[in-house]
Formats: sequence, structure tokens, C-alpha cells
Amino acid sequence: RIGLAKDLPRATELWTEAADLGSIEALYFIGNAYAFGEGVEQDEAKAAEFHTKAALQGDVESRIKLGCHEAFLGNHNRALGQFLISANGAQ
Repeated sequence: RIGLAKDLPRATELWTEAADLGSIEALYFIGNAYAFGEGVEQDEAKAAEFHTKAALQGDVESRIKLGCHEAFLGNHNRALGQFLISANGAQ
């Protein structure tokens, strides 16, 4: 193996610091960490919380994740709304 060993809990700590400093991308990655349980305990509600924070700041990928989350919950109209917002550039 070349490079450093994966340390997902430490990565999540660093993303949290970056998010506290205003990084929208870090919010997205924290959301993904919670969605997939990578470095933190899996928690769909927290994943949606962080993706919402990023989406409200214009992150298109987070809007797509929120659309998938809503679809999974059976909220198809809300999912469609998220997908339409993402298609329009997350405005």
C-alpha cells in the first residue's frame, strides 16, 4: 500500500472543523459520512441535516442527496422538488 491508512473518524473531525469555518463541501462530506456510517455511526437524520445545510448554501449534490432521501421515505413530491431545484442549479 502506498500513502496513509484511512482514518475516517479523523477525516470526519477535519470536515467538521472545515464546516465550522464555512466549507460547504465539508457539510456535504459529513452528510455522506452519516449516510453511509463511515467514521461515524450511521444516522440518516443527521445525514439529511448536513445535506440540508449544504443545499441551502447552493450545493447541488446535496440537493440530489436530499431528493434521494425523500424518495426513500416515500415523499415523492418532496423528492421531485429537490431534484428540480438541483436541476436549476440549487438556487
